[in-house]
Amino acid sequence: MMSTSIPWRRTILSTLFVGGLVALRFATGTAHIGVSSLQPEPLGLVKIERSMMGTSWSIEVPDHGNPEAARKAIDQAYAELSRIEDMMSEWKPESPISQVDTAAGKHAVEVPTELRELLQRSIHYSEITEGTFDVTWRGMGKIWHFDDAFVVPPQAEIEKARKHINYRAIQIVGNSVYLPEGTNIGLGGIAKGYGIDRAAAALKRAGFEDSMVDGGGDVLVSGTKNGQPWHIGIQDPRREHGEMLGVASVTNVALVSSGDYERFKIVNGVRYHHIIDPRTGWPATASIAVSVMAKTAEEGVVLGKGVFMLGPEKGLALARAQGLEAMVVDPERKQYFTEGFRKVYEGE
Repeated sequence: MMSTSIPWRRTILSTLFVGGLVALRFATGTAHIGVSSLQPEPLGLVKIERSMMGTSWSIEVPDHGNPEAARKAIDQAYAELSRIEDMMSEWKPESPISQVDTAAGKHAVEVPTELRELLQRSIHYSEITEGTFDVTWRGMGKIWHFDDAFVVPPQAEIEKARKHINYRAIQIVGNSVYLPEGTNIGLGGIAKGYGIDRAAAALKRAGFEDSMVDGGGDVLVSGTKNGQPWHIGIQDPRREHGEMLGVASVTNVALVSSGDYERFKIVNGVRYHHIIDPRTGWPATASIAVSVMAKTAEEGVVLGKGVFMLGPEKGLALARAQGLEAMVVDPERKQYFTEGFRKVYEGE
């Protein structure tokens, strides 16, 4: 538990809520998500919001008396995100990863070294998470749709899709990548985290060591917010959007949350949600919410899903083995912590 109490339920005057995390402000002003917006901030803060990679982004930096330089640095960070999206989005037909998918079963495709290295790290993550992370999950995503037309897919359809989920089938020789017929790669589970890291690096290159980069609720904070830790609220998985379990006060860390409350449908009393376990083809059931702290957003995004699927015992063991701090909420709403997470977290 933190040594300094934060009376967060009474002192928050406005919040920015995206995904499972809430970035807290202790000053007047409002926040909203738009395609691209520039928000005036107190205490010399510059924040710009945009939509990309299929989600909402917010980049915030203390301007240290030079707001124009801060805006330029944020623009550079977004340019880096755009570059990564053009390379790694399977929704862009001309992207290298789309070309790999299109050539599945036909021929190998030469890809940029940066993409090849990310794919190799993806295979490593699959190995250490017992297959709960798998970039060949994309075929499964085609049968789970959490929209107004939602239906629970039949087991036969799930089994058919699962036959093509196998990270071991990815063949990499040099910078050439080959997939067998029927196998497709989707990088949504890792590219956003990588992008967050690259955006923060762009800010540092521009001279801004203090920042918060928020990609759809996955957050990387660098340095401090005007000399104080960044206060990040964590969504209560069974309360209204924006109501929190507690607050983590952190610096120089990625804080990523996953939960069964983000996209879900309830059918006959059963909650079906978007975190699909590639080992079974069904929504994971060992946890209802997880928050992890990692050195990089890439690790946080990827390993956080693994912790979620593995549940309190195995999930926290994975976190400790990989140098992460974590909190897991089980289906009975009981909370489990690593020692380091408990030190920076204050709950109700």
